[in-house]
Amino acid sequence: MKVFRTLALSAIVMLPTAQAFAADAVVAEPTPAYAPEASVYTWSGPYAGGFVGYNFANVDQSGGAKFDGDGVVGGVYTGYTLQNGALVYGAEADLGAFDLSAGGFNVATGVPISADSTAFGSLRALVGVAWDPIMLFATGGVAVANKELSLGNVSDDKTHVGYTLGAGVEAKVTDSVTSRVEYRYSDFESKDYDLGNVTVSSGFDEHSIRAGLALKF
Repeated sequence: MKVFRTLALSAIVMLPTAQAFAADAVVAEPTPAYAPEASVYTWSGPYAGGFVGYNFANVDQSGGAKFDGDGVVGGVYTGYTLQNGALVYGAEADLGAFDLSAGGFNVATGVPISADSTAFGSLRALVGVAWDPIMLFATGGVAVANKELSLGNVSDDKTHVGYTLGAGVEAKVTDSVTSRVEYRYSDFESKDYDLGNVTVSSGFDEHSIRAGLALKF
């Protein structure tokens, strides 16, 4: 009987310890590891860069004659864009120089005539669709260009105003550097050139392929 009482008391004393051990034995579910969100590139803000490319021009003159030319082009561009979801929009300007020459014959005199384009610039709107890490964009606006027309040893230069339209793709290189490839078409009004005894009305249009690299601020 004494032995039975001793065993009963021991069981009562050990019961809380067993309950605590059972509670500790419950395995807690592991806390999921924190996964940071993927970085999303933003196209908002100012930027500036440079470009090089190649131009193909078609020059017309009074009388219906036309002649072609081509050459390299280079310059700088700058702009500011805002982003709303995938939509990117803003304004951009560029300034550059041609090394473009074209030549043919003047219809009135039969004398060789040549055209050399020098400086140009544009101010444009830009609208794009972001698809991280690239952006597809379209652009359009007003353009100006200087052209010199020569007939024999007489020459005259004029500044032409026109429009320019284009499209391209831009890609993130780093968080502060982007690169682009674009196509532009520009069409310039006709101007009257005084070439000695002959006045020639001439305008031109051009196709341009350009590659650029810009720094975001």
